[in-house]
Amino acid sequence: MDLRPRNDMGTIKTRNLLIDVARKLFAAKGVENTTMNDIAVAAQKGRRTLYTYFKSKEEVYSAVIENELFQLAHKLQEEMQKSQNPSENLINYIYVRMSLFQEAVRRNGNLRASFFSNIHLVEKVRHKLDLQERRMLEKIFIEGNARNVFNVKNPKFAAALFQCALKGCEVPFMRGELAQFSQPENKKAFTDFLLSGLTELNIMSE
Repeated sequence: MDLRPRNDMGTIKTRNLLIDVARKLFAAKGVENTTMNDIAVAAQKGRRTLYTYFKSKEEVYSAVIENELFQLAHKLQEEMQKSQNPSENLINYIYVRMSLFQEAVRRNGNLRASFFSNIHLVEKVRHKLDLQERRMLEKIFIEGNARNVFNVKNPKFAAALFQCALKGCEVPFMRGELAQFSQPENKKAFTDFLLSGLTELNIMSE
């Protein structure tokens, strides 16, 4: 008998339930202290059902991280559709991205620790999001050039560099070192710093 899950609404609903239950358990107990049996019991599903969808706890963890990143990407795309001004889009992108990340960190509690011990796995899972994010940023720079708002000489490279700068702030966020980001004056200071960095590197005009 083929036990692989089919691609139908019932299957998607069950998979999403398992992922959400696992996320809550990981957040409350930590990944290391959560077992596959814990997930099955909390989801009110049999172990056989859980293993039909995921072969191991590592696969469950990967799915949890992927789901969190998917939600982040979806919300970012929604934000980008709110304004036709490239400059506003870039600033809003920074605000929304870092605020969403901060929210995800708070929501996931003990799951934060696993980011440090499983950083390579996290990077592997988020590869698709990284590419998607770079395309969004590159589009902002290209549109800004077309409207004479920006003068970005290499939009693709600028997008990669900008993304790296944002990703570099993620671990400090998880550690609580940038907790004051939520204050309006600090959000502006953070944004000004990133934009000034692009200017200093002669990638973006003043």
